[in-house]
Amino acid sequence: MKISQITLRVGQSLLRITGALAAVFGLLLAAILVFTTMPGSSHRGALPAASAAQQALAQQLRQHVQAIAAQEHNVHYPAALEAVANYLESELESYGYQVLRQEFLASGVKVRNLEVTVPSQSAPGQRVIVVGAHYDSARETPGANDNATGTAAVLALAQSLKHLGATAQSDVMLVLYTNEEPPYFKTPLMGSHVHAQALKAKGVPVTAMLSLETMGYFSDVAGSQKYPWPLNQFYPTQGDFIAFVATPGDLGLVRKVVRSFRSLAVFPSEGIAAPRRIPGVDYSDHAAYLDAGYPALMVTDTAPYRYPHYHTRQDTPDKVDFDRLARVVQGLEGVVRDLAH
Repeated sequence: MKISQITLRVGQSLLRITGALAAVFGLLLAAILVFTTMPGSSHRGALPAASAAQQALAQQLRQHVQAIAAQEHNVHYPAALEAVANYLESELESYGYQVLRQEFLASGVKVRNLEVTVPSQSAPGQRVIVVGAHYDSARETPGANDNATGTAAVLALAQSLKHLGATAQSDVMLVLYTNEEPPYFKTPLMGSHVHAQALKAKGVPVTAMLSLETMGYFSDVAGSQKYPWPLNQFYPTQGDFIAFVATPGDLGLVRKVVRSFRSLAVFPSEGIAAPRRIPGVDYSDHAAYLDAGYPALMVTDTAPYRYPHYHTRQDTPDKVDFDRLARVVQGLEGVVRDLAH
């Protein structure tokens, strides 16, 4: 075979390989766009002045976070964990709820999840929306952002949604979990695992679960937001938004939630449905509901991809932006109302 023929065939082979690679890249790009493109428009630019209601909510959230994150609270400090549980239970009872305790043993310590429900008056028990957050802190941290912010948000929602059942078509179950942090994360002793499996065993028809996780740190500085590759090619570099994170099977749910939030809240937001193998996608209590076969997503400021004090002693209430957290919680109230209707 002549050299010219060899050169021609090599060139043809390279063209075929290049074409195949281009096709694969095109399919990959198309898939990423499908799972990262959300309906509606994310707010950009300066936020409007806080309303009186937002200011009052911000102060309420601050009080909750300061009470919950006064000190480290987990099974290594059972008295502190019990004090937080008592505070949460007392708050929920003050709103008029009967609190259901789900107690179990972890490392010889009796711990508990706390659950309240706003029942639909027209269709009780036919559909259930779960909104939850963990109230335990990681080791050697008071856990202000992770996750007193999510816990405070659940308290605020419990108060504002108290009378939703009169018009809702779904029950709304609000749950506060223990034992989300290591060493119990993704084990049978994770509080949300205990809760999700109990619902599954009873055949409870959960149509959506929202996990509120590390929600109160925001930055307008370029480069303050990090991502695992290739997500850094598709999202903002400043950590000024709230994120809605689901898996591909729940693309419909995350799109519905983001559409609702963007129609109700003047606040930056991003959404994604990504495989669980991407670090962070299932780093919260929604993982337990996914494992139980329920639709679920996480609402978060992206935690370790933004928050410099994640799982450190510096995770204290002064790091939380309560004004922006209040705006997010108000938006989430509207989202839950939309889902329930």
